Amino acid sequence: MAASQDSGAGSRFVVNIVGLVGIVFGLLPVVRYLLDLSYFGFTTAPYDWLRLDGALRYLPPVMVLVVCIAVAYAMEKRLERD
Repeated sequence: MAASQDSGAGSRFVVNIVGLVGIVFGLLPVVRYLLDLSYFGFTTAPYDWLRLDGALRYLPPVMVLVVCIAVAYAMEKRLERD
């Protein structure tokens, strides 16, 4: 029997999910705050309980975006090495 080869599809899926989380809960809330759009309200729901005003309301989504970019980058580099 031939040994099964791992194509990395599962890892790529996880990288894509991390990227999707970064876009939905990182980038879209920043766009919502900048343009004052009401129909992106679901993207800021995790941050509404903080009741941040002014420039501080950008901090949680930007942190999510940076962490998601870093995690996706690290996973991609690991996939390239394997």
